[in-house]
Formats: sequence, C-alpha cells, structure tokens
Amino acid sequence: DLFSPGDSDLDNIIFPYSTNDACILEFDVTPIGDTIEFDYVFGSEEYPEFVGQFNDAFAFFINGPGVPFQNIALIPGTTTPVTIDNVNNGTMNTGPCMNCAYYINNGEGYTPNLNPTVQYDGFTTVLQAVVPVTPCSTYHLKMVVGDAVDGLFDSGVFLEQASISSNVVTM
Repeated sequence: DLFSPGDSDLDNIIFPYSTNDACILEFDVTPIGDTIEFDYVFGSEEYPEFVGQFNDAFAFFINGPGVPFQNIALIPGTTTPVTIDNVNNGTMNTGPCMNCAYYINNGEGYTPNLNPTVQYDGFTTVLQAVVPVTPCSTYHLKMVVGDAVDGLFDSGVFLEQASISSNVVTM
C-alpha cells in the first residue's frame, strides 16, 4: 500500500467502489490513420481470492475531435470495463465464470505459480482497445490502473511493445 490517491475517472467505472494507488499515464497523440488501437494484458494479485470484494480495474480513456471522453479498455464485444469482478472464474477458480474466455488462472498465491515469469495470480488474455478517430487530429489518452477499496494486492497492465498504433489511410 503506497497510501496514494485513486482516480475519479476510474472510480466512475467501478462505482460504488473507489480506488487507491492509481498509476496514471497521460499523453496526446495525432494519428495518421482513422483508428487508434493497442494490445494489453491486465493482471492482479487480487485474483482469485478477492473477486467480488476488491474490484481493481484498468481503463484507457480517450477524448478528442468526434470522440467524447470514454473508456476503450473493454471486454471484447461489450461495453463492460476490464476489472477483477468482470473477468474471472470465481473466488477459488471454480466458478461462477465471468468472461472466463478472457481469464488465465496463474495460481492462487499459496502454491507455485502456473506461469513462473508472471507473479500475478491471474490475468487476462491479450485484449485489444480500438477506437475510430479522425486522421491528423489530436487526441488525449489516459491509461489508469488502480486498487479498489484498499491499496493492497496490486494490479497492473502489460502493454504490447509497439502495439499502440494507427492504420495508414491512403488518399
């Protein structure tokens, strides 16, 4: 626990929870194409024991010309944000399943991890955030991950190298 503040935008997508120890990266980008996309994996030490209790979350907010402020880090095919409670296989990895097709069990913290290169007890499959944009316009991006309710058992996000991209538009 770093006893650091959370993020009000992240709080809004996991209401009634609030966040702590938020890690935020903000920047502007001017895409040359008509989409912005990136690949990521969300992982957490909250898995699986604290599903339903501490809803740690990740969000990728964007806004700019023609794009109202919104989170594009969503479970594929839904408007559901990527959180502990929204992607899991229950508190003991035995169900009930919440979007299990996107969840990877990495142990429960008491036995050796199934994947010894990643400490998190669970994480998502590679997910993709995509949003249509206007070429050559500037957009503000905000990536934020935070602990929900308490500041313990951290969560994090892995960004695929060079995956933040825009397609090329041919005129």
